[in-house]
Amino acid sequence: MVRPLDAPRDGVDAFAEMLSRAIDGIGSRLRRADSAERDVAVGRGSIQAASIARAEADVEVAVAAAIVDHAARALNAVSQMQV
Repeated sequence: MVRPLDAPRDGVDAFAEMLSRAIDGIGSRLRRADSAERDVAVGRGSIQAASIARAEADVEVAVAAAIVDHAARALNAVSQMQV
C-alpha cells in the first residue's frame, strides 16, 4: 500500500495532526477578521468584508465549541459506565 508522504504514522499522530490543523485554522481565521476590522478602522477596508470575515470566524469558534462540548459529554458518559 502506498501512503502519502505527509500521512500520519498511527491513530494518535492522526488525531494530534487534525487537532493542530483545526486550532491553527481557527486562529488564522480570527487573525484575518481582526486585520479586516483594523483596515476598516483606518479607512482601507470595507465594512462588508470585515463583517463577513468576523462572521466566518464566529462560526468556526461556535463549531469548535460545540465539538468540545460534545466530546466532553461523550467522555463523561464513558466515565460513568460500569464495567
